[in-house]
Amino acid sequence: MRVPQSHGTSRRTPVGANMTPMIDVVFLLIIFFLVSSHLARQENHLPLELPVASSFDPMDPEKMPLTISVDSSARILVGGNVIPVSGLKPIFADLVQRTGSDAAIRIRCEGRVQYQYVEPLLREAALAGVTDAAIAVREGVNP
Repeated sequence: MRVPQSHGTSRRTPVGANMTPMIDVVFLLIIFFLVSSHLARQENHLPLELPVASSFDPMDPEKMPLTISVDSSARILVGGNVIPVSGLKPIFADLVQRTGSDAAIRIRCEGRVQYQYVEPLLREAALAGVTDAAIAVREGVNP
């Protein structure tokens, strides 16, 4: 930015940056992260009776996988919204576009849900290029 020169006058006006737009952007970012973190926590707290496993690998805290839930009625939920299997393709495509080879999903499903309802979800993920899929379980011993 070019500062205008005053010819022959001894009064100088101070030059400064207007901080208002930057403060607005910071507040918008804070609101965005608060809302997105609330939605992520909400997805992880859907009341599902997870299957029990005697051994499992803990989730890597560095990765933030897309959480997909399958309830007792075999409905697929992404972000708390019921999604048909055909609606998973654009969701997985967006995930792969945003995260590339690090694309990961985590499937939370009721322990009583049969594999025939989970398999189409895994197939769509594989076709979209998502190779990191984990199924959430709770620790314990199978009855």
